Amino acid sequence: MLLIARYALLSILVLFCVSTQAKNNILGPPDGDGPVVVDIGFYLSNVNFISEADETFHFEGVLSMHWKDPRLAFDPAVTGYDDLYYQGYFQFNEVFTGWWPQVFLANEAGGFEQQGIVLRITPDGNVYYTEEIEAVAKSHFNLARYPFDRQQLAAIFEVLGFESEEVLLRVDPASSGIWDDDEHKVEIPQWYSPELSSSVVEYRPSYLDGRDGHLSAFRVQIDVERDPRYTLRLVGLPVIIFVILSWSVFWMDRSSVGDRMDITFMGILTVVAYQIMFSGSLPKISYPTVLGLFMIISFVTMCASVAVNLRVWVLDSRGLFEQGDRLDQRSRYLFPIVYVLSILLAGGSLYVAG
Repeated sequence: MLLIARYALLSILVLFCVSTQAKNNILGPPDGDGPVVVDIGFYLSNVNFISEADETFHFEGVLSMHWKDPRLAFDPAVTGYDDLYYQGYFQFNEVFTGWWPQVFLANEAGGFEQQGIVLRITPDGNVYYTEEIEAVAKSHFNLARYPFDRQQLAAIFEVLGFESEEVLLRVDPASSGIWDDDEHKVEIPQWYSPELSSSVVEYRPSYLDGRDGHLSAFRVQIDVERDPRYTLRLVGLPVIIFVILSWSVFWMDRSSVGDRMDITFMGILTVVAYQIMFSGSLPKISYPTVLGLFMIISFVTMCASVAVNLRVWVLDSRGLFEQGDRLDQRSRYLFPIVYVLSILLAGGSLYVAG
């Protein structure tokens, strides 16, 4: 009889707890006339590297969110504190029992680390979420103008599991920007100072349990422009010098055709080596780049000088020395003119089209 009474008392206690939890459920978004509006912003603190070969970039910053949940409101006179804080992942994961929008990086590529977190709740139920993150994101690169290109690096943050009708993101300009002051400035090697912009986009996902809904995502865009001086100094200038030196064969003695061919082929091999060197830092793209087109024109120009050397040798072997002289003389000014015009026209048209 005593055992039956204990079971009955335990059943009543469980029903009371379940009803209390259902009444004060804060595991889901707060109810209202419309979706929960979450103000979101991102403050960029560093861009560690940009990888053209993988089309990824590594960045760090502070992700901030703000929303209101009346269920978390409290009376400071009763609790004895003005604001309620949850600092660190232990307090946030183990102590905090309210709802929050779980945000993830949709275009993550290899890493998303959370460095620290602070959650502050005001007496009226306003919730302020601040988190330090470090991540690698995948972004589309347009390298047609390389090394004079500009890139739009995008990081897309998405609320997991809730449609726009339930949770709606809104850009918070006050908590968005780039760290740029006397203490620190975001600088990227081989790139000029970046610019940051943010927006909210909507799209239809395919993983919401088959539901036909839309999600709102927070898109952070980092606009960067490449500083071409490094590439031009490392690749462009040496190749131009080798091409110019290869034209010295047009002033050499025509009887030494072997020496003329040696100089020309040394230049060709040098251009090929430089082309292999810079192509290793780019993705396996199908479209041409300005630098790639420059290398091809340099290569073809040197190959054309081989044809001129052979033609001069053939004319000399037939005793047509005057025609060989005229061919050398014409090559001395035609090669530079055609080389420069080809680079300007082909590179300029590709730059405009890109």
